[in-house]
Amino acid sequence: MSGTAGRRGFTLLELLLTLAIFSVVLLLLLSSFTGVERAREILSDRYRDFRQLRMSIDRLGADIQGAFSSDGIEATALTCHEDTFSEKPAATLIFTAFALPESGGPRPASGIVKIRYFPKLGREGRFLELYREESSLPLIENKIPTREVRMADRLLGFRVEFFDGGTWTREWPPGGRKKSALPGKVAFVLTSSSGEEYRRVVPLPLSGTEAAVPFSGRRTEARQ
Repeated sequence: MSGTAGRRGFTLLELLLTLAIFSVVLLLLLSSFTGVERAREILSDRYRDFRQLRMSIDRLGADIQGAFSSDGIEATALTCHEDTFSEKPAATLIFTAFALPESGGPRPASGIVKIRYFPKLGREGRFLELYREESSLPLIENKIPTREVRMADRLLGFRVEFFDGGTWTREWPPGGRKKSALPGKVAFVLTSSSGEEYRRVVPLPLSGTEAAVPFSGRRTEARQ
């Protein structure tokens, strides 16, 4: 009798069962890989959001610390108005400030600029984009184009709060205060695409000196 007489091949049922098990294992491996890729995308998006929000808040804080206002020049007054874009808080903040020195640039730290932070609705209409606009000649009429830079995108809100010594308010100046008044503190609140809020409170060093700032934008020196 031949040595192969007792051997038999795989039946169709066995082959189908093997293919089914192999397909399940392959599907599990693919799902695991897809889950890892999705998790990596989520972490990457959150890191990107956190990084741009941190940079935006840092720049907002540095700019607002140089804010000043003069009783003699209404154009230097700090103003803020809050709107709503697609049910998202969207504040527009305008103020005059002593400019930060540019690294390697010609502009000195004593320069004066007009700064405006304002939101725009993104193309898809789901998120806000925060922009910064700067004018280097704020106290005279000029036709020099302003510099507009996008600071952050994919935001669910941009709020600004002001402390007047007793309460916090979302618009400035509040009723009963002179237009040139500066708040004691300013808080910035940015909401990321995931709904997390990032808030920073910044004191204004020149608050209360509005009457001491002349037309040049410089504080008067104390007499000896």
